Amino acid sequence: MQWHAAHARRLAVGTDKRRLDKAIKAEGFDVVFSAARAQQSKAARQLTELKRKELAALRQLAKACAAVRSRLDTADVIDVDADGGPVLLIAADVGQSIVKWEAA
Repeated sequence: MQWHAAHARRLAVGTDKRRLDKAIKAEGFDVVFSAARAQQSKAARQLTELKRKELAALRQLAKACAAVRSRLDTADVIDVDADGGPVLLIAADVGQSIVKWEAA
């Protein structure tokens, strides 16, 4: 959930920054001192920091998924036919054989 919250915050700040970029472009680039430029600069710094936090949260999520995945290495692919046909399980370890099971 940390990644999702960080991602949502980054998207919100990114949207705000794009809005400010449009406002600066509309007022012209010859205006040096404006409230929009100060806010845009602050939003750009915030966006950089939020990207770092989001990537850190994504790394934590990847580690957690890897830990859970290591316990669930029974099958990589489960293919279920919609009409109740055969189920195909492909083993995670390449050395293991493919197991086919007919649905009852």
